[in-house]
Amino acid sequence: MGKITGYLVDVEHRTAGPVTIEKTLESYYKILNCDCIDIARRVIGSDKREYEIICDDEALLKDSVKISAFTASVDAMLCGNLFVVKFDGVDDVTSLSEDDIVYLKRYTNWFETSLFPKPHPALVCVEYK
Repeated sequence: MGKITGYLVDVEHRTAGPVTIEKTLESYYKILNCDCIDIARRVIGSDKREYEIICDDEALLKDSVKISAFTASVDAMLCGNLFVVKFDGVDDVTSLSEDDIVYLKRYTNWFETSLFPKPHPALVCVEYK
């Protein structure tokens, strides 16, 4: 199937940035550290760029839920690890461009709470399409 480059927001390891993986369901499970995924289409940032966010569909069922995407008004949008990619315009996801990666870095902030005092990354300005 080839490889795909996306932007990984890893709340467990507290990292965010570009990652290239095999384009397989098993690779998505592994990188997100989950057993069930979903793909959510969202717009991010002031330019309202559209992305596909592959996410842990069971993140809210885990003991230590970490929010990984917020709206502009700081409402929770998604939880758990995220792998952000693009839609190919037909029927599949495709890699991000270098420009997309720079753009997503601009909308990555670090959050800490009383439950999680070590900051973890999260996307901000994430909205429904």
